[in-house]
Amino acid sequence: MRNIYLIIAKQIVEEAGRIIREARETNTFTFEFKSDDTPISNLDQQVQNYMSKRLKDSFDIQVMGEEECDSIDESKPYWAIDPIDGTWAFITHENTSAINLSLIDNGEVILGIVFNPFTQEFFQTEKGAKSYIGMLTLPLRDNPSVAVVNFKPEREHPIVKSVNQLFKENKIKKLTSIGGSITYSMCMVAKGAFSNYIAYFNFHANAWDISAAYIIIKNSGGFVTDLEGEEIDPIHHKGYIVASANANARDDFLAMINPLLGK
Repeated sequence: MRNIYLIIAKQIVEEAGRIIREARETNTFTFEFKSDDTPISNLDQQVQNYMSKRLKDSFDIQVMGEEECDSIDESKPYWAIDPIDGTWAFITHENTSAINLSLIDNGEVILGIVFNPFTQEFFQTEKGAKSYIGMLTLPLRDNPSVAVVNFKPEREHPIVKSVNQLFKENKIKKLTSIGGSITYSMCMVAKGAFSNYIAYFNFHANAWDISAAYIIIKNSGGFVTDLEGEEIDPIHHKGYIVASANANARDDFLAMINPLLGK
């Protein structure tokens, strides 16, 4: 894990996390709602600007982010930033937000970082390597079967009723919906806290949305698929994602949930 890209990116993300953490600890931030009714804080753009400048100063590589940024050529390598994934959790003082940073080359994710500045959980990996939280190799514990399933709170989707039914039938031992950052929840699968995690994208995901967590799960021995069990495109996916800790957790969960969805 001596990749110079990862070493410098880690320093940049940690400093960005300090900025976010201090702003919330002192309650010195503002927020408003965008046209799609999702919240944005003044920290989102501030942190993205900071990270973009540091990355551009350190590497001759394009940078794109969730907030306003320059257009890029996707045929060339680029960094993808989500300065605060889970902004609503950030402004409501929950500890489930995260910073996402990934490096993408020729449509392939080759480096991923997800950092929760409030819990100090730093997830990282790179192409061809293992995934880590801090200095520890992921997963921290095995999930040999479907035990704990977390889902993004999307009450209008029929899958929510189905997972609740599986919980009532004791086929899922624990069902949670912690909300906040999708990537943080995905990394909790890589960590071993959840056997599976479900989320839904109404529109195509962007590179900054799940690509960092995708490679972290993959390099920890897990999978990120659609409901058919097909591996997703981590840069342009639309629809459901199922993040699973291992092949057994993936296969068992999909075998249980799909009949309830009429698949």
